[in-house]
Amino acid sequence: MTRRGLAVAGVVLTAAALLASCSTPGPGTATQPSKSSLVTTPAPTPRETPAQAQTPAPSTSPTGRASAAAMTAADVYSFNRDLVLSVLARHGSARALDKLGRLARNRAGVSGVCHAIAHDLGHAALELAGGRVGDALTDRDDVCGGGFTHGVIEHALAESADPGADMLNVCAPQQDGSCWHGVGHGLMFASGMDTVRALAGCDRAPRPVLSSRCGEGVFMQLFSADLAAGHAEGTAAGHAAHGNSSRGAPTRAPIARDPAAAREACRSIGSPHDAPCWFYAPVVWLTVHPDDFAGGIEWCRGAGTGFPSTQCARGLGSRTVKFHPDDLSIGARTCGAARELLDACVNGMGSYWSVHWEGAVPPRDLCAHLPKGKARKRCPTVTE
Repeated sequence: MTRRGLAVAGVVLTAAALLASCSTPGPGTATQPSKSSLVTTPAPTPRETPAQAQTPAPSTSPTGRASAAAMTAADVYSFNRDLVLSVLARHGSARALDKLGRLARNRAGVSGVCHAIAHDLGHAALELAGGRVGDALTDRDDVCGGGFTHGVIEHALAESADPGADMLNVCAPQQDGSCWHGVGHGLMFASGMDTVRALAGCDRAPRPVLSSRCGEGVFMQLFSADLAAGHAEGTAAGHAAHGNSSRGAPTRAPIARDPAAAREACRSIGSPHDAPCWFYAPVVWLTVHPDDFAGGIEWCRGAGTGFPSTQCARGLGSRTVKFHPDDLSIGARTCGAARELLDACVNGMGSYWSVHWEGAVPPRDLCAHLPKGKARKRCPTVTE
């Protein structure tokens, strides 16, 4: 087992102790479960749709209990990561992913960090599978934006002796977009965070759409997108270094806290990879200015007229839903005040609304859940 595997095992042992003291609300409820349900995780349950879901109970801590002090996003991330890693070790990936999905739907703050947690589950699952990607993905699930698949693939490529060859086989035979998004993450680790080399790898994908999805993973990693969601910086740094996968080349630092550098990076990227670059760039703004979505719109406007600013606004709109799926008024206010970027912002909200519900609803379903105003009025026209 690698050093990372030993670290995962340590987290799992710690999380096992937490499991006995943590509540697990069922869908649409904040009631405390019985003691037996704290020990035995329920079998996976079907995902409800927005029409079936109820609003999560407000002002709860990661344990489901009322909290006098607000928990930081990093606390929510760490606590719930350890919890689902414990479920993974005891019951397998399917149970762990089901657990994570229910936490994201019913526990305050988890939705914003669940993608990062799903990545970590993917890393741990690959370790438990002895590095065999196929075995790790037996219980593949798209909960939390497909982060589990991304985590398995990125970890496999980061540990690979020949990532240039393995990247063409690791997603076979399906060769689907979510897997290739994970390839993009993995190529960043394998290249020592060298964007040019990673994108050159993406361009070898068997189809253009897969190359684009790979590019998404590259820029999500470049901008440390999950830091804005509370993903611990130590974990992000560990990802960059684990496996020593840059093969002796110096590992470059991701652009996590420098909005000006993020903007300059995107200006240097040509088509088609400039699209995901501008889409993910606003997460750097949000890392430095948490929840300042209005300021983020102004930052996007400074990217330049046309394509850069509209793609940036799309990305910002998507983050309002990712971080606050239970309060769409935040995104509606942000987009409603975005003037010429209104349509792009609402389009981004719709794109992540569908991701949040794992594709069970189309982006346009968002419109019925928005409060009255400019965003709701434009929504049916600008969402797919």
